[in-house]
Amino acid sequence: MKIIYHHRTRGDGAEGVHINEMIGAFRELEHEVEICCPRVANRPAGLKLGMTGISSKDSQGLLGWCRIAVRQIFEIAYNLISTPRLLTATLRIRPQLLYERYSCYHIAGPLVSRVLGVPIVLEVNSTYAGRFNRRRLAFPFICKAIEKWAFRNSTLIAVVSSPLRQCVLDRTEEKVPVLITPNAINERVIRSLESDPVANRATLGIGDSDIVIGFVGSLRRWHGVDMLTRKIPYILSQVPHSVFLIVGSGELESSLNAVKLRQGIGSRLVLTGGVDHDKVNALIDAMDIGLMPHSNDWGSPMKILEYMALGKLCIAPRLPPIEEILCDNETGLLFEAGDDDAFAGAIVYACENAERRKRIGKTAREFVLAQRKWTDNARMILTRLSEIKK
Repeated sequence: MKIIYHHRTRGDGAEGVHINEMIGAFRELEHEVEICCPRVANRPAGLKLGMTGISSKDSQGLLGWCRIAVRQIFEIAYNLISTPRLLTATLRIRPQLLYERYSCYHIAGPLVSRVLGVPIVLEVNSTYAGRFNRRRLAFPFICKAIEKWAFRNSTLIAVVSSPLRQCVLDRTEEKVPVLITPNAINERVIRSLESDPVANRATLGIGDSDIVIGFVGSLRRWHGVDMLTRKIPYILSQVPHSVFLIVGSGELESSLNAVKLRQGIGSRLVLTGGVDHDKVNALIDAMDIGLMPHSNDWGSPMKILEYMALGKLCIAPRLPPIEEILCDNETGLLFEAGDDDAFAGAIVYACENAERRKRIGKTAREFVLAQRKWTDNARMILTRLSEIKK
């Protein structure tokens, strides 16, 4: 099958990983995939670029609203670029399927699908006008109308969690099939990795006998990094041979550096900064525990699956989408979302119980290798699409 994968993103960060993995999964299933995207989307996936867009500080007041409005006007206008580009590519390639990663104010994929009669799968990782309003909108009525039209004119919608599925069903009034395809792992890459925690720790100046507590991701408040920053000194005081390994960059990187200097923590807090995604697995391999301090009510955090795939105990908040991935005390440890003390207590508990930590990590790895693969997602999408065509 010929597939055009269309997106309107820079193709970096976690979204870049998701895009690359889905393209790779379709190709692994022996489908021909052509990519249609902005020219700037050739950046490496990973955590190097930190935050994008307008910060919460710069979005305050009338001037902040004006900044947001100007940016979103350009997003709406970008349809005048992306729609002809996708239309031209579709006429040239003659695909049997369009696959688009949904973006705010974006309508190109469903519009070209409707004009040319080519089926489209719309991958929705977040809504912007439904119950999960991800961002501050300058033009909420326009966004709501575009989102509703795009959803209703898709052949199939793929979402990452049950709460997000219900949100999309509300927007479509259940007129379009909605399939859950949670974030996943690349089985071929994971099985080919040669685990060597000792060597990976040595490159970071971490001792073999230390308990390494890690975090991978953008250093943002919505990931709970502010809570993590507050609790690092306490945890280090409770677990003498522990070290924190923080992988990523973002708005709170300076706060972590300040804690490292002010508290006299020194080498017990290792900050790598942003790294390319192909270097992340070696850093996770150096960890004993992987942290997800906070998340949202609809997302399927990729870092959780990466921790699990490498046999690390993951500690995460008790939120519905996360409970679809982690089973408490079996494939991870859950704590009440937003509870600083429960978060710190779970980390100390995991540090003090090595055998349970290893057992849970092993079970987690077996689970994701069996049930959370990108190729499974691609296969489910194509199977559901063939059922719709019948």
